[in-house]
Amino acid sequence: MAQYSAQRGTTLVGLIAGLVLGLAIAVAVALFITNAPVPFVNKVRPASESVLPPSAGGQLPDPNKSLYSQVPAKVVAPEPPKSDPATDPKAAPPPAEKGNVFPAEDSRFLLQAGAFRTPDDADSMRARLALLGFDAKVFPREQDGNTLYRVRLGPYGNLEDVNRIRKTMAENGIDVQLVRLK
Repeated sequence: MAQYSAQRGTTLVGLIAGLVLGLAIAVAVALFITNAPVPFVNKVRPASESVLPPSAGGQLPDPNKSLYSQVPAKVVAPEPPKSDPATDPKAAPPPAEKGNVFPAEDSRFLLQAGAFRTPDDADSMRARLALLGFDAKVFPREQDGNTLYRVRLGPYGNLEDVNRIRKTMAENGIDVQLVRLK
């Protein structure tokens, strides 16, 4: 019976010593972590430093300014008043050439990348075009009681741009159709 009591005392001392040692290690780790510099704190600026004050006009700066294209906007001249071709022989339209396959240069064009029955399919094509760097729009249209969702690019002003884009689309397996705006 004396041996049993000696073993019991040694086990109890070992258990208490282990708890004290574990607690001491936990306190040491906690102190080390709280006194160590926190990463990323010095790299983040407070919001008050990153907010710019409005300019003198009271307008806030445009955050998307760098995303706008550098092409200046076209100025559209007003159309002259139309005259009646029956009374003015100069106002008669020129006769159409039968051999002219290509539209006139002053026309504007759209490229249609597809017409889909569901908006999800149209958005999928629009996303595919966006990955190629093109901004497409989806136009819903009622036809025979069904809605078709047309995915179109443009408008474009000259055939050179249209042909360059059609070539890029063909290289990526996308069949586009030319649509002339009236």
